Amino acid sequence: MNNISLSTPIDAAVRVSALDPTRSFCVTAPAGSGKTELLSQRVLRLLAQAEQPEEIFAITFTRKAAAEMQERILAALSLAAKEPEPTAPHKRLTWQLARAALRRDAERGWLLLQNPARLRVLTIDGLCASLTRQLPVLSTFGGSVGISDDPAALYRAAVQSLLELLEGNHAIADALAELLLHLDNDGERLQRLLVGLLANRDQWLRHIGGGNSAAEDSEFAIRAALEATLQSIISDALSEAATRLRVYQGDLL
Repeated sequence: MNNISLSTPIDAAVRVSALDPTRSFCVTAPAGSGKTELLSQRVLRLLAQAEQPEEIFAITFTRKAAAEMQERILAALSLAAKEPEPTAPHKRLTWQLARAALRRDAERGWLLLQNPARLRVLTIDGLCASLTRQLPVLSTFGGSVGISDDPAALYRAAVQSLLELLEGNHAIADALAELLLHLDNDGERLQRLLVGLLANRDQWLRHIGGGNSAAEDSEFAIRAALEATLQSIISDALSEAATRLRVYQGDLL
């Protein structure tokens, strides 16, 4: 019978492979299984080869999770700077990754332990807010933005903006008109239903781009559909920009 250390997880090899910065991984595991530690290790691994720490973005859902991850990364760096290499396998790996990150820190003069804000551990909302602040014209906000604690009014405004397309020649106008017909032309009911959809978009957004067959429902088909949609959005934006700037054959008139 082989002796297996209880301190070594059975998926240790997979965890190590997930630290490869040249590959992308999707980690699925229950609470308390070490996902945050694995993500922190990956950030440390990336820090060891980055030109600047701001090149690395660690994105999570809640401020609590973001704070915990940043605390873990800084704690690992601090421990590696002061303490000898530990004996426990998983702690030793974190220590080694942190030591490599500290060597890069010294080479580039980052001073991460003195400037922890250079670690970009953000929520999704925080990242979006950062981008809009840096791109006020492209974002069309024109100034700083914040996160609303009560988005109901924003949902209603978004739906109202959508319903206004009924009065024009927009491609979606016919679809909206048909939907309204099924509701006996009850505009207020349609608005309430659409607002409800926005409030629960976490339940249906995942189905966009899927199909009925097993192949169409695969993650690869869904990814291809989402990438095609993104490409279409980018193409439309570039086309509109070219029209507004009156660009012809590479010359700006």
